Amino acid sequence: MKQALFLLILCGFFRLSVQPVVAEPKAHSIDSLKVLLKQSKPDTSRANLLLELARSYIMKPGELPSDLDTALMLVEQAYRISRSLHYAQGQGKAYLIGGQGYREKGETQMARKFDRIAISYFYKHHYAADLAAAYLELGNTYGTSIEDLNERITYYEAALPLFAQTKQRERMATTLKVLGDLNSIKQNYIEALQQLKRALIIYEEINYPDLQGVYDLLGDVSNHLGDFQNGLKYGLLALKTAVMRKDTSLQLCTIYNRLGITYYKLRDYNLARNSYEKALSIARRYKDTLSVNYVGVNLLEAYKLLGNSRSSILLLKLLSTDFPPKGIEEKIRLTSYYLHYYQQTRNYPQAQLYCNQLVDQFSQLPSKVNNSFLIGCKYAIRFYLATGQLKRAQQLINEYQISAKQTKLKDQIAYGHLLAFQVDSAQGNFRSAIDHYKVYKSLQDTLLNESKNKEIANLQVAFETEKKDQEIKLKEKNIQLLQNRNSSQQASLEQKELQQKSMIGGAIMLMLLLGLTYNRYRIKQRSNQRLEAKQQLIDQKNQTLQQVLSEKEQLLEEREWMLKEIHHRVKNNLQVISSMLNAQFNFLQDPSALAAIRESQNRVQVMALIHQKLYQSDNLAQIGMQEYIHEIVDYLIESFDRFDSVRAQLSIADVHFDVSVATPLGLIINEAVTNSLKYAFPHNRRGEVSVALRALEGQTYQLTITDDGIGMPAGFDVTRSKTLGLTMIRGLSKQIKAKLDITQCNGVEISLQFSPVKKLHETGLYTSKHE
Repeated sequence: MKQALFLLILCGFFRLSVQPVVAEPKAHSIDSLKVLLKQSKPDTSRANLLLELARSYIMKPGELPSDLDTALMLVEQAYRISRSLHYAQGQGKAYLIGGQGYREKGETQMARKFDRIAISYFYKHHYAADLAAAYLELGNTYGTSIEDLNERITYYEAALPLFAQTKQRERMATTLKVLGDLNSIKQNYIEALQQLKRALIIYEEINYPDLQGVYDLLGDVSNHLGDFQNGLKYGLLALKTAVMRKDTSLQLCTIYNRLGITYYKLRDYNLARNSYEKALSIARRYKDTLSVNYVGVNLLEAYKLLGNSRSSILLLKLLSTDFPPKGIEEKIRLTSYYLHYYQQTRNYPQAQLYCNQLVDQFSQLPSKVNNSFLIGCKYAIRFYLATGQLKRAQQLINEYQISAKQTKLKDQIAYGHLLAFQVDSAQGNFRSAIDHYKVYKSLQDTLLNESKNKEIANLQVAFETEKKDQEIKLKEKNIQLLQNRNSSQQASLEQKELQQKSMIGGAIMLMLLLGLTYNRYRIKQRSNQRLEAKQQLIDQKNQTLQQVLSEKEQLLEEREWMLKEIHHRVKNNLQVISSMLNAQFNFLQDPSALAAIRESQNRVQVMALIHQKLYQSDNLAQIGMQEYIHEIVDYLIESFDRFDSVRAQLSIADVHFDVSVATPLGLIINEAVTNSLKYAFPHNRRGEVSVALRALEGQTYQLTITDDGIGMPAGFDVTRSKTLGLTMIRGLSKQIKAKLDITQCNGVEISLQFSPVKKLHETGLYTSKHE
C-alpha cells in the first residue's frame, strides 16, 4: 500500500495543464477591422487599428505561419506610422504585439528582445497598464523548468502592483492565480496558497463567475500541504462551479483528475475511480494524448487497488494502441505499468519482456534525473527482487540512488535506501542492509516532521489570512464610518459658511446696485438730450450707408456670378476641345499621333478640372490640392486602363493654392504620371506610382512624384532631353520658380520645392491658404 501511495503521489506532480497567460481582451473580427482600416486616416487611429488587426491574426484559432507573418507585417506598418507621428504608446504596443507574434512563431529570443523594448517605452512614458501587459508577455516567453520558473514569476510579480495602480482588479486576480500555480510547481505551497486565496478574495469582490480554476488550484495545493479535507472541499467547489458555468473544456478533465487524487488520498478508491473515469472520458473526447496517459496511469492504480484486473488490461491496451505515448518519459511510465500488471498477475515471462524493454528505454533518456526514471527504476528493482535477479537489482539501485540524490527530494532518497536495504538483505549483506535501513528511518522521521510542520504552517496561514481579512474588513468599516462622519461635518460647515458669505455678499451687492442705479440715473439724464440730437444724424447716415452696402452686395453677387459663368464656359470650351481631339483620335492610325492626341486630351482635362473646381467652389481664387491631385491621378490611370496593374499611393497635404500655382502643378503631375504609365511599366508590369505634397519650413512646399518602374534608359541625360514632356516640366517649374530635381533609384523620382505665396503689390496681402 505504501508503495502504491508513493507512486500516486509522484504521478500527482504531473499537471494536465499550466495556465500560461493572464487573459487579454478579446480580439475583434478581422473582416470588421479591415473595413475600419480602409476608412481610417493616417493618424494614431490607423496605427491602433493596424495593431488590433495584427493581434487578431495572432489570436486567431488554429493560426497558420502565414497568419503570424501577416501580423508581423501589420505591426511594422503600425510602428512606422507611430514613429512618424511621435506616438510613443503606439511604438511600444507595436513592439509588445510583435513580441507576442514571435513567441507564437517559436522565436523566443526575438520575442524577449521585442518585449524588453516595449517595457522601456512604457516605463519611460509612464503607461502603467501597458507596462503591466509587457511584463506578462515577457514572462510568457519562459517555460516551467526551475530556471525559467524563477524568471517567469519575477516578471509576473512586477506586473501585480501596476494592475493595482490602474485598478485592473480582474487581471490582478488572474495574475495571482497563475503565480499560485507556478509556485505550486516549484513546491512553494505556502506562498502558492496565500496567492490563490488573495486571488479568490478579489474574484469574489468583483463578482467574477468562473471560479472553477482557482478552486481547483486551491484544492491541489491543500492536498500537497496534507490538508485533504480542504482539498476535497475546494475540489467539489471547482466541480460544482464548472457544471454551473457549463464548462466542458479540458479544464474539467483536470478538475476530475485532481478530485480523484484527493479521494485516493482519503482512501475512497471507488470515488477515485469514478472521478478518473470521467476525466479520462473528457481527455479522450479532446484526443489529448498527454492527458489520457496521465489520467490513465492514475486510473490503473485505482483498478489495481479495487482488484479489477480485466479493466486494467483493457485500459493498458487503450493507452498503448489508441493513445500511444509520444515522448520517452511517457513510454517509460506506460511500460512500468505493464511490468507491474504482469508481475501482480504472476505472468513472469511476460513481465520479463517488459522489464527488458524498460531498461532499454532508460538508455534513451537524455538525463536520468527525472521522475519517469525513478518510477520505472522502482518497478524494475521490485521485479528483479521478486525473481531473484539480485545483481541487476543492485546495479539499478546504484543508478536510482544517484538520480534521487540529484533531485534533492528526501522522499525519493529515503525510498532508495529502503530498496537498497531489501537488496542487501536478499544478498545476505546484513551490515550494509542495517545501515541503509537506519538512513531510511532517519529520513522518514524527517519527512514526518516536515509534514507536521506543513500542517502547522497551513493552519498558521489560514489563521493569519482570516485575521488579516477581519482586520481589513474592520478597518474598511471604520474608515467608511469616519468618512461618512467627516463628510457630514464638512457639509454642515460648508453650508454655514455659504450662508454667511451669501448674506455678506448680498448686502454688498445691494449697496453697489443702489449706488450704480443712482449714478446711471444721473448719467442717463445728461446723456439722453445729447443722444436724441445725434440720433437723427445717425439715422440719416445709416440710411445712406444701407443704400451703398446694398448696391455693393448686388455688384459683388453679379461679379461672382459672372466669374462662375466664365469658368463654366471655359470648362465647357475645354471639354469641347477634348471631344474634338477624341473625335480626331478615332480617325488616326499612326501610334505616335494617337499618343500625342491622348496626351493633349490629358493636358486639356487637367486645365478643365481647374475651372470645374472654381465654378463649383465658393472660393473663386484658390483650388483644394488634395481633391484636385487625386482626380488627376485617377483620371490618368483610368485613361491608360492601368487600374489592375498600377497602384497609386497619394499623400497630399490639405492645402489650397492660387490658380496660378495650381494649374502648373497639375500639368507637371500630368506629364510625370503620364511618362510613368507609358514607360515605367512595360508589358503590363505591376508597379506603384506615388505622389506626395507636403509642407516644409517657411511657406515652402515639396511635390514628389515617384515610380518603382524600370527607370530611364541607360545613358539618358535628363538635362539635355528635348522631349515635350520634360520640356513642359522644366518650363512650368520655372514659371512657379520651383527648384526641380530628377533622379532615379529603383525607378524615377521628380521633386519640386516651391513657395506658392503670391504677393499682391496693390494691397500687400498674400493669396495662398494653408488649412
